[in-house]
Amino acid sequence: MARVGILGLPNVGKTTLFNALTGLSAPTASHPFSTTEPNVGVARVPDDRLDRAAALEKSAKVVHATLDLLDVPAMSPGGVGFGAQFLGRLREMEALAIVLRAFESAAVPDGESGTDSVVQAETLLLELTLADAEVFGRRAYKAAREATGDVSKRLAAEAIAKAAALLGEGIPLRAGSWSEAQLEAFRDLAPLTLKPAVWVVNVGEDAAADPAQLEALVGAVVPAGDVVVVVSAELEEEASRLDPADRAELYEGLGLGEGALSRVVRATYDALGLISFFTVGPKESRAWTVRRGASAPEAAGKIHTDLERGFIRAEVAPIEEVLAAGGWDKAKAAGKVRLEGKEYRVVEGDVLVVRFSV
Repeated sequence: MARVGILGLPNVGKTTLFNALTGLSAPTASHPFSTTEPNVGVARVPDDRLDRAAALEKSAKVVHATLDLLDVPAMSPGGVGFGAQFLGRLREMEALAIVLRAFESAAVPDGESGTDSVVQAETLLLELTLADAEVFGRRAYKAAREATGDVSKRLAAEAIAKAAALLGEGIPLRAGSWSEAQLEAFRDLAPLTLKPAVWVVNVGEDAAADPAQLEALVGAVVPAGDVVVVVSAELEEEASRLDPADRAELYEGLGLGEGALSRVVRATYDALGLISFFTVGPKESRAWTVRRGASAPEAAGKIHTDLERGFIRAEVAPIEEVLAAGGWDKAKAAGKVRLEGKEYRVVEGDVLVVRFSV
């Protein structure tokens, strides 16, 4: 389960987005800093492929993948309203969802944030960079002293010093190039500017702006590899209160496609280099999350550690072929299922049955 921290300037709609993604009702208000303590929730990862497979298999239980979400209090330039304890919580996350305001509202003042999403992105990126600069600056001095008495620590001290210098120039670490050894030296510091980020541009319900243009403008100022998505958090929060059929009808009527949750989750998976694979059957159909490029035994270990230790081979078929055939047994009878060994790399949408011995 991936852990994602949600942050942004005051009154940008980050808690509204949190509610839309989790289906919870964390309090929101029109005044700045209405969130004073972090909100914690779980977002179920929607996947129509899993639902359809479960229906074909007549599964007694359906288990979707999930994301752990942490919505921290609003951040202001200079750290106002955003204490060190909340930065520490963000450092525990695997990825960041950074909310930017691009809507006008007389009911929700924008004095603390403005409505220029590009300016907000630049401001927040600088604040995160300054937060890392403070941490790396302190550690660089200590690491240099330790390296004078221990040659084995010299490479780590040099890496930290290089990072501290880059951050001191206002440049996020994701803009640099780092070896595996250097990244290992940073691990305990959990730098915010090395975390994959999804930049969520929050527009109004009646937004006239071109989403593709907004994505391109913000994408031009954030680190390469970060993902930008455009959503209306308020509309999505309202939709999250509906039953699935009504929600799908609303999305279709407004031309919103699959909705914000799917887009934000997919962007988060892309940023973290994650994919989904499936196990299906009458007892249970379940989605599993694994890193892109994972071996079949590694994926088996996500199901149960015994499966990884005793892995022999896996029966594999793309879920679209399983669906087209009418279910796993029919896909197998039609010759769509193949056997793969320990070297096989699982791809997005694979259905697996693991053969093992203990």
